[in-house]
Amino acid sequence: MFRFLLSTALLLTLAIHPLSFEALAKPDEGMYPPNAIQREALIKAGLRMDPERILSLSDSGILPALVRVGGCSGAFVSAQGLLMTNHHCAFDAVASASTPDKNHLQNGFYAQDFKDEIPAKGLSLRITVGFEDCSPAVLADLPGPERPLERQKALREKMSRLEKDAYAQDSTLTYEVAEMFPGKSYLLFRYRMLRDLRLVYVPSRAIGEFGGESDNWVWPRHTGDYTFLRAYTGPRGENRGYHPDNVPVVPTAFLPLASRPLKEEDFVMVMGYPGRTFRHYPASYLRYQQQKLLPITQKNFEWLIQTLENQSRLSTAEALLWSSRIKSLGNTAKNYKGKIQGLQRTPILEQFESKDRLARARANSQQRSQLDQLDSLYGLMAQHAELHLSMAPMQSQSRALQWLIKNEESRQKRANHPQRASLDSVNKAEDLALEAWAKANKPTWRPDLEVKVLSHFVAQHPELRPMPSDKAWDSWLERLQKSQDFPSYKGPFAQAGAYWWSLTQRIKKDQADWTARINTLLPTFMDLRLQASAQDGFVPDANGTLRLTYGRVQGYRPDDAVYHDPFTHLSGLFQKAASGHPDYALDSALWRATQRTRVNSEPVSENRFGDLGLQAVSAEADQTRTKVAMESPSSIPVAFLYNLDTTGGNSGSPVMNADGELVGLNFDRAFGATINDFAWNKDYSRSIGVDIRFVLWNLRHVVPGHRLLTELLPPTPSKPSPEPSQKPSQR
Repeated sequence: MFRFLLSTALLLTLAIHPLSFEALAKPDEGMYPPNAIQREALIKAGLRMDPERILSLSDSGILPALVRVGGCSGAFVSAQGLLMTNHHCAFDAVASASTPDKNHLQNGFYAQDFKDEIPAKGLSLRITVGFEDCSPAVLADLPGPERPLERQKALREKMSRLEKDAYAQDSTLTYEVAEMFPGKSYLLFRYRMLRDLRLVYVPSRAIGEFGGESDNWVWPRHTGDYTFLRAYTGPRGENRGYHPDNVPVVPTAFLPLASRPLKEEDFVMVMGYPGRTFRHYPASYLRYQQQKLLPITQKNFEWLIQTLENQSRLSTAEALLWSSRIKSLGNTAKNYKGKIQGLQRTPILEQFESKDRLARARANSQQRSQLDQLDSLYGLMAQHAELHLSMAPMQSQSRALQWLIKNEESRQKRANHPQRASLDSVNKAEDLALEAWAKANKPTWRPDLEVKVLSHFVAQHPELRPMPSDKAWDSWLERLQKSQDFPSYKGPFAQAGAYWWSLTQRIKKDQADWTARINTLLPTFMDLRLQASAQDGFVPDANGTLRLTYGRVQGYRPDDAVYHDPFTHLSGLFQKAASGHPDYALDSALWRATQRTRVNSEPVSENRFGDLGLQAVSAEADQTRTKVAMESPSSIPVAFLYNLDTTGGNSGSPVMNADGELVGLNFDRAFGATINDFAWNKDYSRSIGVDIRFVLWNLRHVVPGHRLLTELLPPTPSKPSPEPSQKPSQR
């Protein structure tokens, strides 16, 4: 039996079924939670290392090297707190650290020394240090399913209480109760948090985002989507924010770099923190996605992208201001486009419907009634989708709408405060909160942009209009356009704030009611679905907690007579750059590096990947030794494909070989794999990683100095010469 080395970890079992996840899981697909990892299946698939190292907390373990960085994943790669994640995962932090004069986002950033490393604002990381089953404590004494709102409220309160109780016992850690199986199984995860992250090496945008939206979710790919960060703590190892006296953290473990080149059909595995998948939901939910959520959201986001791109063309400062927002919107819009096409081209909906029929066949009359209610709720969500899915992006983009709603919320708090005697302190606190919000959001206040956004969405759905007539609305917009600052909360602006606040409260109430009722009914559906799936295997949906997936480096056939090889090379990057397309802008440092010569000398560190020139060479040797031609761009790998089961949140996850060594970073999926959230398929589900050999080649030939190269590949100590054998003295 697989032995778990996590402290206090308990194997999760399902009372609803005689089989555990481990018995149900099959190796062909799945984002396996820790308790479902199968030792024998991993070894059979090609794992060479001891599987128990995966969850070991020792310095040879994989788990202590893994981190969650913001909404992404990553891994420690040195004993000095150096970690790697994707360029796009650090994008916001890099943009925040950039100015028109020091445009790190465009030109890249490389710290020559520890003192030069700069704060990665907005980023923190967490490391999983343990988990335990807390299902009995969560599920005990809940209100019945006939009271869904009360039941869900009580369930969330219990989850929160367990987190607080754990924190009271050890305040050095952070805790999260995760729902592994709705209404059935819950795990309490323990995390170590680190808040001081610093930028160490960020490639230029022409490397880290090469291909832009043209290549997003597309293969072949030539993007160097990697970034180096470093985690710091206080001098005593305490978690605190940036401070000049902080020191690099010493991780329990870090991932070594691969000792052999990666090849097609090699075993690879990924561990990280994937977001949500929806593979065990009813067909009615998938229809809601296909007919409403995906197309409406894609359309709204594409309009916002175009609008913000036009705004960005006004100046470099504007481009930096909106770059993160555009990137985020673009990523989601293209993902949804891929999902829409995937659902049209593949029989996933039919497969969901078939599984629904199998579940219904096992249901009694009461359970069938519950399944009918579940389908009706998704139908109700579809009826209101146009309004809800228009309000959300309008509110997330419009600072005017946000400002007016916050003012109405403040007015409500003041008016409904029960203790009139302390109203002065309430008024002061509310005034300070509004001032702080206005100060923080002032840099993004653009009256012309506000009018464009509000006009567009109100035209899409008239119920979003806060004024009684078109004439009154047009007059309101004219006044807004003349506002050089956030408007005072009075007159028509107060009228609009009150209307939008009321509308958002109604939408929140509807969504909370639907969610509570759905969450109460889903366990019945999933119980039946689990029983019907026992022969095929059952892996719980991803939920943002630690998961493992494994498979092989493989190409695929996206269309008839088309085969995609699993590796791209630097020569392909140059071919794309020659097209002149703005998404394929070339960092000239890459081209110059291929034209340089390199030293033909004994390496000062081991050459891990054959003739790729990755070994560090001293400056003296560069100037004095005989030089030979650089390797060909066609021999330098950039990215690679593998048939692993990944989704959002896996960005930055380390891709490891059969020995648990780092071979790359996961950063994307092929277009056909955008529907991985609903189903995985061996023919079209392919994930994309940046090859560690490309990263090392950049460190050796593109960036100045060999600081990081030496940290990643420290010189191998030379073996002492054997002592000469001692012969008996001759007399």
